Amino acid sequence: MVDLCNRREAKRYQTALRLQQCAVRLTLDNGFDGWTIDDLAAAADVSRRTVFNYFDGKAEVVLGPEPDVDEELVATFVGGGPTGRLLDDLIVLAHEATRERADSDQHLAAVRDAVMNDPRLIQLVHQRFESAAALLGDCIRQREGADFPSEKVRVFLRLLITFFDDALERTAADRSLTFAQHFDNSVADARAALG
Repeated sequence: MVDLCNRREAKRYQTALRLQQCAVRLTLDNGFDGWTIDDLAAAADVSRRTVFNYFDGKAEVVLGPEPDVDEELVATFVGGGPTGRLLDDLIVLAHEATRERADSDQHLAAVRDAVMNDPRLIQLVHQRFESAAALLGDCIRQREGADFPSEKVRVFLRLLITFFDDALERTAADRSLTFAQHFDNSVADARAALG
């Protein structure tokens, strides 16, 4: 029975990944507004209903579901862990948020290309970032205290976005390392530059 469940889960994952890859290809070729769910279903050789069994809409297909971070890890972060150093602990959360996509680095790079070439997707990513930043900012203030300066919260969040974007560029240029490895290298380079 366990094998059957594992096979179903693997098939489900592969179908979701195929849908995302097709959606990104359609976006790169036609722009985000230049294709429909019917076009995606045809490209992925599935029914329209199947698309909606996996995703709520076009943005989620292209960008993937919003990152889901383990509640225990968030609680550990708010409690001052896991290392006790704010930036290091934010990096742990960032790794967790991108963990599920770590085996599809080429897909991440393609998503980045699609986003950077489409103003509508840039707007959608910005909206996601604002929502995630508000939640992460709340976690930082819970951890550091309500009087922790909002300017510092903003700097930490922008650093994470910079590391993420740099890691995507590195992944596109060098496929020999994983996204997570490039992310860590970006962080290490920033630390070295700042002394």
